[in-house]
Amino acid sequence: MKSQLLFTTIVSGLLAITAAPVFASLSIPNGWYIEGNVGPSKISDQNINGSVSNNGVGLNANIGYKFMPYLTTEIGYTQYADTKIKDQFGTTAATDKHYSYGVTAKGIVPVMASGFEAFAKLGVQRSVSSMSVQDMNAANNVNLNANRHSNIGLSIGAGAQYYFMPELAGILQWARAKNDDNTGTFDLYSVGLSIIFE
Repeated sequence: MKSQLLFTTIVSGLLAITAAPVFASLSIPNGWYIEGNVGPSKISDQNINGSVSNNGVGLNANIGYKFMPYLTTEIGYTQYADTKIKDQFGTTAATDKHYSYGVTAKGIVPVMASGFEAFAKLGVQRSVSSMSVQDMNAANNVNLNANRHSNIGLSIGAGAQYYFMPELAGILQWARAKNDDNTGTFDLYSVGLSIIFE
């Protein structure tokens, strides 16, 4: 299920970017922008007992400012798919909710006058893992209890965007918030749209 969702997200993004070169436009060189992204998310490197499933869709929203064609900074929030933890008998013991927010710098490399831009991101994120017990007996079987962990760590990302109009771009990207093993490492593979204002 997760691999199919990831494949569909990537293929849809690539088709959107490559199928519309006739609509290519150069981006507005500076200004405020907002963007929204959606796609499969993954939680890894988290110290949890039991059988873990974190298939599902994550959502991301960013507000940023483009200082020049090559550099922006943005603040953003990402909600990841819930993690379900089951005991050895298949009973759902707990649900772990994950989200992150932070500040990111984004370096951009325009590809000539094609309307296509590659980018990389580096920032600082505060990530939160909030676990709630669903079945006390099942939770005891895998030594789980309700808890909340947060961690401040680095975030990285990379992707591409394609401007259909000077103020509207389609986005295909990967973003990661790296945390300790209590909180986990958060990944989001997404497609989205960005609107920039002069």
